[in-house]
Amino acid sequence: MDAADRPWAADRRILRLLRYWRDGRPGPGLLPGRQAIDPVALGPDLLPLMALVEPIDDGRRFRFRLVGTELARNAGLDLTGRHVDEVNPNKAYAAYISDLYSQCALMRGPLYSETRYRAPGGRTGLTRRLVCPLAADGRRIDMFIAVQTFELDAETGAAPTYTFAEDFQPGPTLPVLCD
Repeated sequence: MDAADRPWAADRRILRLLRYWRDGRPGPGLLPGRQAIDPVALGPDLLPLMALVEPIDDGRRFRFRLVGTELARNAGLDLTGRHVDEVNPNKAYAAYISDLYSQCALMRGPLYSETRYRAPGGRTGLTRRLVCPLAADGRRIDMFIAVQTFELDAETGAAPTYTFAEDFQPGPTLPVLCD
């Protein structure tokens, strides 16, 4: 398997969350729970890029429980306590993000995705994310842990935020197979 088949491996932060999630599984076929997540072990360079997201209404909606500072800065607002479908004025983008969590829940494993986004002023950004399911009992998904990284173009002007992007282009969305 080459790097094109595993784009998540190109970013050490995404790869570190993936390894941490895999190592936290309590046994074959079981998912780690929120109780297995130790913020100190994740490290200060990963925490600002992370989110804990809770499925609600039987997984029809998703609420941000905890959002790192860099994630909030790149969103253009603090997402903590807010629902995915309420914070994104671009309803197509909100549906895309909600679908990522739904896909992750159906797969019962990590999901990697990339998205390009453009601000009204024309600047562009690229975000890469890894979403991993969590289950307190090892089986029923009751939370997701995600890490999201950002790259901005070198242009001048207001930086784009992915929440208030004028346009977005989904890139690869790939299941991350686990041992």
